[in-house]
Amino acid sequence: MPNGIRSGLVTLLLIAALAAVLYVFFTNDSFFEWAFERHQNTLSWVARPVLILPYCYFAYRRSLNGILLTVLAIATSMFWFPVPAEVDPRVADFLLMERERLEAGFDRENIFAIIMIVAFLGGLAAAFWRRSLLWGGFVAVLGAGGKALWSVIASPESGAAVIPFALGGLVLLLAVLALVSWRRRRAGQGGG
Repeated sequence: MPNGIRSGLVTLLLIAALAAVLYVFFTNDSFFEWAFERHQNTLSWVARPVLILPYCYFAYRRSLNGILLTVLAIATSMFWFPVPAEVDPRVADFLLMERERLEAGFDRENIFAIIMIVAFLGGLAAAFWRRSLLWGGFVAVLGAGGKALWSVIASPESGAAVIPFALGGLVLLLAVLALVSWRRRRAGQGGG
């Protein structure tokens, strides 16, 4: 089978898998409950910002399938980890608000949130697809800042619980970008 056809089939399979996960998540109450119990584990809160790294890498490599695979990983990372023995009260409170938002359907706030998420992921992919570390870093800063701001506005009592995860993911990404930029400059200087 030619590579183009194989790649196209993989793309379709990844899109179908993502659609299936989202469909089951939003239509099956027991799966929704099962997933949210696991999302109380803060390891799932760590996984999402860390998964932005492979997302950026695959955009930089111009791999649509890699990008889609990473989006699938981000979408499913909320239930990779076991139910925690103890739940931080701020985490439980924030997730209660997040559940209520998800259960509200396609109201104005959720449509705005979807647009912002797609704009963030699209902007991030576009910046790295064009191999612009500077613009990629800028979009990442906007995304992390927007996530932190939204969290505090949406849940004033517990929204701050999200900030360390958003900032930690941002610091990690910016550190990797600084290292890549340094290596690029060094290679350019060493080459003549």
